Amino acid sequence: MPAKKPVSKKKTSSGRSGSARSGDTRRPIERIFRIHEAIQRGRYLNCRQLAEQIEVTQKTIQRDITFMQNDLGLPLEYDRARHGYYYERPVHEFPMMRYSVEDVVALFLARKAIEPLQGSPLEATLRDSFRRLSGALQGEISFRWSDLEEAFSVKDSGVVPGDVRLFEKLSRAVLECRELRFEYRKIDSDQWEARKLRPFHLSDFDGGWYVIGHDPDRSARRTFALQRMRAVRVLKTRFLRPNDFNLTEHLGGSFGVWHRPEDKGKRHRIRLRFTGWAARMVSERRWHPSQETRWLGKKEETLEMILDLSGFEEISRWILSWGPQVEVLEPEELREALIQSLTTTQQIYGK
Repeated sequence: MPAKKPVSKKKTSSGRSGSARSGDTRRPIERIFRIHEAIQRGRYLNCRQLAEQIEVTQKTIQRDITFMQNDLGLPLEYDRARHGYYYERPVHEFPMMRYSVEDVVALFLARKAIEPLQGSPLEATLRDSFRRLSGALQGEISFRWSDLEEAFSVKDSGVVPGDVRLFEKLSRAVLECRELRFEYRKIDSDQWEARKLRPFHLSDFDGGWYVIGHDPDRSARRTFALQRMRAVRVLKTRFLRPNDFNLTEHLGGSFGVWHRPEDKGKRHRIRLRFTGWAARMVSERRWHPSQETRWLGKKEETLEMILDLSGFEEISRWILSWGPQVEVLEPEELREALIQSLTTTQQIYGK
């Protein structure tokens, strides 16, 4: 049934259409699922009724129905007597929901990752999503969660039970673009200070969670460790996430997640030499986008790595973790800093 011609819309003082609906921003796949579910209930709804339910225009509904018929091959027909759409034969599974073994494993790993959130509203929402996704697997592949648990495992890391409520606040602030107020204690301080942030991104790195955003009081982007935040309040004030924010570019000059203001624009060529088992382990992973590696000699027992970084703080700790299996060849500044650190450590042990 062709959609009725939409009524002309008056614009408000803000320049938006006066008849704009919240559903206009729904993702196409979400709208299509809503239509599919409505048709499955056998209520013979037409374009006008579907548009009212999903809060979009009739033209949008008609376009989605055409896509479902032509591209997805769904047996969607219009009953002129009942003035509504119906499926002319049973539809047991949605055609877009086809999963490979890799998809199932990814679903399992994501499910394991949210286990620390058990009992929280966020976990309940995610659990419902997993239920719907795993239900869609029926007819494509048969499996039990226990079978996957015997074949795969995930190391517990990231959010711990005590951080769940804080993690919920931060994640919703990021999704809803709301400002935060909180108290924060820097790693080298015993004092808590009041901070404000417009959160852009939550990142899991090396077993810890970090929130990255714009600090309006300092007019700069900052990174905060979730574990060192307290008294967090999500404000009603909203903000627009900048189009130029790119996580890869933001983290490009650091070895992890930290940036010092004084390091902005700096670049250091770091050259390391690994030997023995460390050389083999280091060669098996990509530790940073800028890294270049090459074996020295035919026996592949010595590996040289070159990195382009903005600061030394995180790379220093990483280098020290390899013990005598690594040597800093350049820059001299980093080499001297590590010598000082090792000398201090030796003094602690009385040697």
